[in-house]
Amino acid sequence: MFRASSFKLTMYENCPLQYKFTYVDHIADQYKKPKPYLTMGAHVHNALKDFYEQVDPIERDWEVLESMLRKRWTENRKGFISREDEKNWGTKALQMLKQYVYKNDVTKDPVMLEDYYDVDLTEDVKVIGRIDRVDKDEEGLHVIDYKTGAYNEDDISDIQLILYAMIVQANRKEPVYRASFLYLASNQWYSLDISDDMFEDIGAELLDRVEQIKKDQQMLPTINKYCKNCDFLEICPKKNEIEKLIEAGEL
Repeated sequence: MFRASSFKLTMYENCPLQYKFTYVDHIADQYKKPKPYLTMGAHVHNALKDFYEQVDPIERDWEVLESMLRKRWTENRKGFISREDEKNWGTKALQMLKQYVYKNDVTKDPVMLEDYYDVDLTEDVKVIGRIDRVDKDEEGLHVIDYKTGAYNEDDISDIQLILYAMIVQANRKEPVYRASFLYLASNQWYSLDISDDMFEDIGAELLDRVEQIKKDQQMLPTINKYCKNCDFLEICPKKNEIEKLIEAGEL
């Protein structure tokens, strides 16, 4: 059974060799290094989950959410290079969550929070995804994915949103009418209106991509903007070329 996800497909698109090291050779644990933005992002996601799960709607305010973030922060401080670095990332997290509370309706009660769902496309291919949040209103279900990075149109993936919508609709047996990215740092929303015909198109495209991955016997490295933060740079055959590009400011 091939377990496909938006994350896996995007990794292969960016660099087949990184995909190979991660999902074929299974050596990620040997080379993976803690990164401050991932630690910060995990804490923000977990704090929001706690906020909605544990707090009565009328009691949700900034002070409560701040307390929950600080509690989560003590659980993991990996990836920060210094106290000052940790403070800077902590300040970013506090700022985005404070903005979130004051610019959004936090009294809503989501019908789903931070959970893994999947759906079988064929007997051999399963689509999986971790869904941050699903709201429900008169129009149906609204799938929401939090982003802690900066808003960048070039990085937006309609495919990810459609896959998430397809997975949620299949599991909950209720129509999804919208799927959105919420960029917490700027409180910017990117939303996609969902229709059932999208699922057929995206399913066919996903199966084509899976077939491409299965047929790729070489899985060669591709230089891209993510190389400088790649965990596998030390063992990449294009390491020298990448380091020269980084030094020249081209990556």
